[in-house]
Amino acid sequence: MQAATNDADVFKARREALMKKLDGGVAVIYGATDDSGGIVKGQFVQESSFYYLTGISEPGAALLLAPGERRYKEILFLPPRNPEVENWDGRREPLGDALDEATGFEKVLRINALPANLTAMLQRSKKAIFLGPIVSAAADMPKALSILRDGQSRVPGTRLQNMADLIPEMRRIKDDQEIGQIQKAIDVTGKGIVAAMKSVEPGMLEFQLQSVVEHAYEMEGAQFLGFSTILAWGPNTTVLHYGQNNQPIQETGLVLIDTGAAWQHYSADVTRTIPVSGTFSPRERELYELVLKASDAAIQKVQVGADYYDDVHMTAKGLLDDAGYGQYFIHGTGHFLGLDVHDAGNYDLPLKAGVVITVEPGIYIPEEGIGIRIEDDILVTKDGPVLLSRHIPRTVLEIESAMSD
Repeated sequence: MQAATNDADVFKARREALMKKLDGGVAVIYGATDDSGGIVKGQFVQESSFYYLTGISEPGAALLLAPGERRYKEILFLPPRNPEVENWDGRREPLGDALDEATGFEKVLRINALPANLTAMLQRSKKAIFLGPIVSAAADMPKALSILRDGQSRVPGTRLQNMADLIPEMRRIKDDQEIGQIQKAIDVTGKGIVAAMKSVEPGMLEFQLQSVVEHAYEMEGAQFLGFSTILAWGPNTTVLHYGQNNQPIQETGLVLIDTGAAWQHYSADVTRTIPVSGTFSPRERELYELVLKASDAAIQKVQVGADYYDDVHMTAKGLLDDAGYGQYFIHGTGHFLGLDVHDAGNYDLPLKAGVVITVEPGIYIPEEGIGIRIEDDILVTKDGPVLLSRHIPRTVLEIESAMSD
């Protein structure tokens, strides 16, 4: 059993807040398995909503919530122990008080006890709650929906209700602890980006400069990435999700670095575009200043009550349209940030205090071999936007100064 990396009381408070919204219904939430979770540099990454509610980072776990129960309103289920596997992968705690204390749950059982406990609770509640995840019609049925339907078939009269929007809305609004972890992830990311600014040289392969970025993360204590780093030189900067990172860096041109360290499961997402030579050419500077102007304008629209599309995205797009480069801005202006790099939340809802969102306008001109993106992470507060990534060089002067030191 891997210990929770956060205060167990925080996770318990989140579960209690969720259960108040279940109207006495019974819900099941599954964590990731070894083959369904994210594997980044060999590290298992827990399904984000499950982690948000439990702090448990062990594969194959599940959570049962039943606010109407008198005794145990929440039960954590863990996979059975396998001594042979433990010889290879490490020892796991047996059931008992030590495991209960480590997880912050009063009741911890093995996963094979989940169906029987679910059935018993549905017999008393008669209401099954599906909390997601929502998947496409072509995908396999989510495990949580499958087991709830099985329980519904075993307990006549049970109603199945979809409340899949509850957890994403909870996750959309970050508490102070979450904001602190995101800020730490951003600070670590800044160390990696600055290291790249100081290390880039003609003749390096893109992935060699990538290794400079990610080595800095590891030395700062970040064990895994929020997502795979995009590191592109020259013409490759015009490919939005370029991932090969294997081409040589030439003497001139730009390098685009889109990267994010993760800290206690929370991700940063920052993009900087830098000149290989250490100095922007006049054309590069002209385009960079335009993207920066669009970024600054959009950031100012990240306010409580703002609409992501109408206020934030259209501000950046409108400015680039007016400058004659609208056709070269081919993606959205940002996304929610948190446990997932593209975090949970409904973009149709007005922004609230506690939302963390990226702002990332860009211009991509294949015929010139120039792609420029500036991406920052913004906290919405009642007093206006807070630029969490403000310490990472982002203006022409700041970047050229960092590269000359």
